[in-house]
Amino acid sequence: MDIFVEVCEQNFSPMSGFTKENIILFCTSIFIMSSINAQNDWRLKKEQSGIKIYMRSNERSSFNEIKVEMSIQSKLSSLVALLLDVPNHAQWVYNVKSSYILKKVAENELYFYELINSPFPASDRDLVVHLKITQDSQTKTMTISAINIPDFIPQKKNIVRVPVSRESWRVTPVSNNTLKIEYYLEIDPGGSVPAWLINGFAEKGPYESFRHLQSQVDLPKYKNAFVSFIKN
Repeated sequence: MDIFVEVCEQNFSPMSGFTKENIILFCTSIFIMSSINAQNDWRLKKEQSGIKIYMRSNERSSFNEIKVEMSIQSKLSSLVALLLDVPNHAQWVYNVKSSYILKKVAENELYFYELINSPFPASDRDLVVHLKITQDSQTKTMTISAINIPDFIPQKKNIVRVPVSRESWRVTPVSNNTLKIEYYLEIDPGGSVPAWLINGFAEKGPYESFRHLQSQVDLPKYKNAFVSFIKN
């Protein structure tokens, strides 16, 4: 917001009669109203099994943005252990055929490859994801970033490289091992599939993935996991 106010200040002439305090108040009001309007753009597309899927149009793309809200019974370390177990993604992430780690940067950061099954006659998709997990030491709120890096490795024959995929999670501990999850996805799957077709079924993938999330974190190897950089 500081940058927003600075830019706003620069567009007011000193001769306009506004004091600096007036300008800051005016710009802050605009920023807050813009944020509220942006939040109100989300449309509830599906609500089932405690999972809410929202969509809104994307100014940068013809493919809709997606937001998921849900709560699960889990420790933070269990969820992190699940996400870091890349070869197991095919067991719960929708339409993932296979996945494996390409490079481990740190305990909380890595690059991995994922192959996505696409229904015939569309070609399969793949992507390279830069995954990073951080935690606020005071609130224990966890932030997860998963950004596609299309040029990280050469493209494979007969597989469409996903040009854009940006995922972000905000995981907030509530109480009694309850976690509130807010998930955001912006994606362009590439290829020649029309946007209207993708948008029409875009809620299916996130819903199926998050539907399987609870049963996965309950598995002993995740439920009892210790993650050194996470405070439960």
